[in-house]
Amino acid sequence: MNRKRLTNPVVWLLSSVRISNGCKVGPTSSIRRNISGNDSIEAQPEVHGNKFFYFGFGSNMLAQRIHIQNPTAQRIGAALLSDYRLDFAHESPRWRGASATIVPTPGEHTWGALWEIDLSNMADIDNVHLGTYEATTVCVKLQNEKSHIPARAFMMTKTHLPETNLYDMSPDQVPSERQPSKTYLQCLIKGAMESSIPEEYVTRLRNLKHNGKVVSNLEEILNLQDVCLP
Repeated sequence: MNRKRLTNPVVWLLSSVRISNGCKVGPTSSIRRNISGNDSIEAQPEVHGNKFFYFGFGSNMLAQRIHIQNPTAQRIGAALLSDYRLDFAHESPRWRGASATIVPTPGEHTWGALWEIDLSNMADIDNVHLGTYEATTVCVKLQNEKSHIPARAFMMTKTHLPETNLYDMSPDQVPSERQPSKTYLQCLIKGAMESSIPEEYVTRLRNLKHNGKVVSNLEEILNLQDVCLP
């Protein structure tokens, strides 16, 4: 393909990225590894040149949030991860509620933001998730694109991963330890809207049960006051 003829920057990016032959959508396609593993950075499928792709499905859908620790992050666009669901578990002291995770679930899907980040920031994003999460390579598709892109993501370890499906419960049945704070949910909604994620998914986020707790400093820093939730 002649790159000079490509006028769409997303198309050019996809044409220049090394796509893993084993990149198939589904829970068994993930290449899971500990953050402290021995894998060569350059050999990881999400790495291309001096950058890597990262799939943010939680607070890191929001540019203001991800840029706090990863200033080189550039959003590529909304991306779809198939056969995983979004769920919540393990209370975060920072956010005063349950944190987001992806969970392998055939037939489900999770939307998020695909970012391109300098390799110099990989340790920064890894260290934020250290302990509760482990790094994994997932295969996502950009909105209106057919190609799969390998991207780094973070899924809770087996110790923290929820055993039951949040969406099998009515709002009144969701235990407090599975409820995100109001501020955290506002952050997810604002990030999803900012990333141009489909409205159907944004509505799904709005309908999630939250614990009503507010984190005033983060609400102010991230300008979340305009995201209305009951």
